[in-house]
Amino acid sequence: MIMKKPVFNLQFPSHVNEIEVDGYVFQRTTEYGSAFSKLQHLVNSSGSEFETRIQVGSHQPTATVEIPDKEKLCALAWADSNSTALSDIILLLSIFTGRNVFVDVDEDGGVAVMQDHRRSSFGGELCLSMPHVWMCRERRTGALLERSAIEGKSVSGYDQLDLGLEKGLNDLLSLIRTTAWQNKYQGGHFLLLYKQAIQRQIIETSFVLCWAIWEHLFTLHNRSWMSERTIVNLSGEEKIRFVYGAYFQQPSKVASEFAQLVKTRNRIVHYGMPVRPEDNDAMERFVRTTERVVAVILGLLPSFVLEGAEDLRRTLREG
Repeated sequence: MIMKKPVFNLQFPSHVNEIEVDGYVFQRTTEYGSAFSKLQHLVNSSGSEFETRIQVGSHQPTATVEIPDKEKLCALAWADSNSTALSDIILLLSIFTGRNVFVDVDEDGGVAVMQDHRRSSFGGELCLSMPHVWMCRERRTGALLERSAIEGKSVSGYDQLDLGLEKGLNDLLSLIRTTAWQNKYQGGHFLLLYKQAIQRQIIETSFVLCWAIWEHLFTLHNRSWMSERTIVNLSGEEKIRFVYGAYFQQPSKVASEFAQLVKTRNRIVHYGMPVRPEDNDAMERFVRTTERVVAVILGLLPSFVLEGAEDLRRTLREG
């Protein structure tokens, strides 16, 4: 007997009705359009598969997931080593769709109460790092075609859809299951911190969580030869300078730029002081730079649509 479970808040790419990840098949509900319209939307839009209107929204059952007969154990086993791969997939779906996706559970599970139905504040740059796989579907027959197959034809009878999310998530699962990745990133706990960092909240919270991720990454890069005491005693500026240099460029070129971020972090963490207006932009750029660091770790080519790394350097110089 096929086992299916309701899935909440999963937003499918336009015209994509089904996503299969590691044997788990996610399908739109028959009332997907209605459920989608009741999610939180932050802009009024038209021209895509569904129009959106600005609204607070709420949790909505947008999909079902068909459970495979044989499930693999989760790779990101922080809380429960007996969890299945579905927990990994749900985390990645939440990160790469910008909504907190969860599977319906028993009433005493409390998941629906704990989850936030609002769209994430950050994470867009990481989402844009996911490669596209563009296809066309003929409306009359439902046949999937390469874009090249309809060149020179009228596109009125076709829907364009991006299958990149399905392929990308399967590739990511393969990567994070490798022994090398697991050992290098200590089971990937930083992904849980990242998911919390991109939530809709005050910028100070996102900034401090991202700072924790950078310090965590510093430790992962240097724990083989540095003692715990040495790591603890190193300054925050030295740590973020190292991580920045490991993923973007030689840290010596940006050493003076990180001093402002260190002062901002100290005002928040040590002194409880309100940040200055000019600190807000720097903190946001630091969060978006964190998105690019995560993209590199996940084997993706970072998106620079918002030019976060360049803006970070420029803004801090001007500050």
